[in-house]
Amino acid sequence: MKTRGKMGGKTDLDRVVAYIPAEWKKELEQWAQTEERSVSWVVSKLIDKALQERRMQHPSSKVVNMR
Repeated sequence: MKTRGKMGGKTDLDRVVAYIPAEWKKELEQWAQTEERSVSWVVSKLIDKALQERRMQHPSSKVVNMR
């Protein structure tokens, strides 16, 4: 199971690519800069939160928790 990335280098996490509007990208970049994090980290946290909420709504779904 892939669970943990490495700061500033290669990671053992899987990659997901998404196409988003330029406005979203700018907003995510500003958010990441404010948090002193990468855009990837911010998006990962948003996905994690959305999946947690989905699991609460659909508890019968079999999903592996990364944390």
